[in-house]
Amino acid sequence: MAAFAVGFGAVGYPLASRTTLPGWGILLIATGGGALAISGMITLLASWALRGVRTAAGEGDEIQGQLAIVSREISLAGTGEISYEQLGRLVHVPARALSGKPVPAGADVVIDRIENGVAFVEEWAAVEQRL
Repeated sequence: MAAFAVGFGAVGYPLASRTTLPGWGILLIATGGGALAISGMITLLASWALRGVRTAAGEGDEIQGQLAIVSREISLAGTGEISYEQLGRLVHVPARALSGKPVPAGADVVIDRIENGVAFVEEWAAVEQRL
C-alpha cells in the first residue's frame, strides 16, 4: 500500500498542480503510476528475498548434513540407496557408507557429500557421538 501511495502521489501531485488536465485524467494517470510503483516494489522485494535460492540437489554445500533414511541396504563394498525430502518431494539417491561397514535398511544417516550421483553417508549414531 505504501508503494502505491508514493507512486500515486509522485505522479498525481505534479499533474494536479501544474497541468490543466481534467480530474478523471489526473486520477487515471496517477493510478497507473501507483500500479507501476507496486510492481517495481514487488520485483525488488522478490529478487531480494529469493536471492541465492538453489533448485537442484547437490549444488555446493546445501546437501551436507541432510538427514536421510537408508531405503536399500548399503553393503560392505557396494552401494545401497537412501531417501530424503527436499523441497517437499522425496528424493532417492544411490549411497555408500563412509565407514565401509554395512548399513541396514531403515537406519538414519547423514549425507556428507554427493559425488557423481552417489551419496556418501555416515550413520547418525556416529555423528551424534561427535556432537
